[in-house]
Amino acid sequence: MEMKQEMLAGTEVFKLAPGDIDHLFRRSGLNGNNLSPFRYNAGQAAISTPSEWFKAVSESPRLTQVARRLLEPDIKIVFNNGGGIAADDKYNVLLSTDDRTVLAQFINSDQDILLLLFPDWESFLDWWTGVYASKGMGGYQTVFPNILETEVLICALHCVDIYHRSYLESMLEYRSGLDLSITRQDFVQLLKRSLASGDKRWLLPTMFEITPGLKTTSISLTPEHLKQIEELGFITSNEEIITLAEQTRLIGTEFITSWMGATGLLATAIIKGEERSLSRVFLAPTAFTNHLVSFETGTEGKSRFRHQASTAPELIKTLVKWMEALQSVTGFVPTQAATTADNNEQAKFCGKCGSEIRPGKKFCTSCGNPIQ
Repeated sequence: MEMKQEMLAGTEVFKLAPGDIDHLFRRSGLNGNNLSPFRYNAGQAAISTPSEWFKAVSESPRLTQVARRLLEPDIKIVFNNGGGIAADDKYNVLLSTDDRTVLAQFINSDQDILLLLFPDWESFLDWWTGVYASKGMGGYQTVFPNILETEVLICALHCVDIYHRSYLESMLEYRSGLDLSITRQDFVQLLKRSLASGDKRWLLPTMFEITPGLKTTSISLTPEHLKQIEELGFITSNEEIITLAEQTRLIGTEFITSWMGATGLLATAIIKGEERSLSRVFLAPTAFTNHLVSFETGTEGKSRFRHQASTAPELIKTLVKWMEALQSVTGFVPTQAATTADNNEQAKFCGKCGSEIRPGKKFCTSCGNPIQ
């Protein structure tokens, strides 16, 4: 993973060797839970020595925050990156209900663990969108105006891939024009081949490959789904022939020229002691917009989706609301004040990083923020 250091202001960065995790368990006294990416190996801890990086973590005032999120998170979001020419990457974002800090956990090519501790979700998104999203352009027209069955999205993205395929074939054959027509039978057969291929050079299989859990969704295509993408301007059709229409040509050209890869997200949480999957999201940025798709289960267990085309600031606002919804399910309430164990005075917390401020302090001892 390539870091943009200039975007990490206000964020603390730590590094651990794989064997350090066992020592972090011992140092923190935590047992771990099912959301944690790591498990404790007592035998290995007894015979191994911490790396030189572990000292920085163990002596940091952020030790408890790092360990709590890494070993016993309340919310975990799995991020899968890939698609187009983008490199495959997988990382976790971990949160706890004790404060607003957010831990992003990566594994580098040497299998070392890279940890980025952000003051809050908003600061994480400011950094993340700068790396994985596009600035986008305002005024992008609505593509899918309503909540629709996921099969409609599948057919629409398949149309975009067929347009892309025709574009490449015309180049290979030195043809100026594109063949935009296909039989219904070939449309369905090519769709099946696309999903079975897992080929992330194409948009539709990328969505299924990198969005965690989406492959287990029950899919049942019907003529009604083709009718719906026709109403949305992706195709025109008769009984035998499907012809790609204006919406497909516009979005197809957009993805051919400026697709930046994609990200699939799955949020899970510990609720009443049990692990639950809460939400999955697919993001496909282009130079024109950030295509954000959120999935939900509708009536009779049918998968449905919402689509939003966003600039980077709009994307941040949407994902802030998404996180607020996730946190409300877990019962998380942002800490404003608490009562200390040593006295009855109301405790203060840093408005920047969320750390508790000891009585009499004028600056946060964690991040240096002045206290009002």
